[in-house]
Amino acid sequence: MSRMIAFIFGILGALGASQAPGFTQQYLQNLKGGVDRLTEVVERFDADAALSNMSRNEAVAACKRDERPGGVLSCKNRVEDVEAYTRFRLQLNELEQADPWQRPIFLARNFDEDIARSTLESYEPSVPATLVGGGYALAGFALLWGVVSLLLGIITAPFNRY
Repeated sequence: MSRMIAFIFGILGALGASQAPGFTQQYLQNLKGGVDRLTEVVERFDADAALSNMSRNEAVAACKRDERPGGVLSCKNRVEDVEAYTRFRLQLNELEQADPWQRPIFLARNFDEDIARSTLESYEPSVPATLVGGGYALAGFALLWGVVSLLLGIITAPFNRY
């Protein structure tokens, strides 16, 4: 009975882990969309900064120092956009440079909550048709099957007769 339970948990692990590459790919697409959307905003911010003979960093610092009510309101959103663009661009570069096998692991450690939530809202699980998806499925099966087998072995050991 414990072997059957471990096998079922192994299958569940395979199904769950096999989704990691597909979810990562969709997250990457959403991240690219965020970068594309913010690129125009940041380019306008940079152009405005250049008109004032400032770099982007100097303009951001000036916005953060601006204490006029109107200045703070208009600058705050632009600074948030510039910071989000910088964060998204860095993450996008790192994800694109990562090996496909490492991308889901990198994403699990470094994700943006808003993009992950947006990705999860539209994500539809699918059967993996790639080597990476199959590899993650196998690893998920082995991991969950092994852990459940070990735990059930420890729990049932006092009741086994030799």
